Amino acid sequence: MEEKTDLLETWDYIRKNFVMNNLANLIDRKFFILGMMTAFAECLAYECKKAAFSPPFYPEDYGIVRPEAEKIAQDQGIYLWYEKNLDIPENTRVNWFVMYKFQEVLDEYKTIREQGFNPAWDFEKFYDLLSYGTVWGKGAYNIVPKMRKKKLTEDTVARVLFKPGDWPIKKT
Repeated sequence: MEEKTDLLETWDYIRKNFVMNNLANLIDRKFFILGMMTAFAECLAYECKKAAFSPPFYPEDYGIVRPEAEKIAQDQGIYLWYEKNLDIPENTRVNWFVMYKFQEVLDEYKTIREQGFNPAWDFEKFYDLLSYGTVWGKGAYNIVPKMRKKKLTEDTVARVLFKPGDWPIKKT
């Protein structure tokens, strides 16, 4: 009987560790996207950023993400504009929401896009719009924006949201 108990204890140990290890490595794509959108929405609501992009997602994810994304936007008093990226080939296309509080910000985004730039390939053209390394708002003239230390970073978005090789998108 003791031998059976040892086997059951061993099985229980293996099962618990297997489940724990899998859960530790599991990140739900939908909630990753919505979590980032919530954080960005708060930044927009309190005018710390002019605009933000949701994490990019496959077109087939739109119906899954949209309802809760719209609730987040409504809760935070911001707006969403769905970027379909028709200039990206269909077989590699990803989409995102442009998140903004003021219409002139969306107009600025559309103007940059009309000049032929896409954030998937020309992200730096959108830095000012996304408030990267810039300061804006009341009293902004008193601040000298700069990064204290630029570091190499890993791309968590690509690792969590895409199949290997799907990001960054190759420009055709």
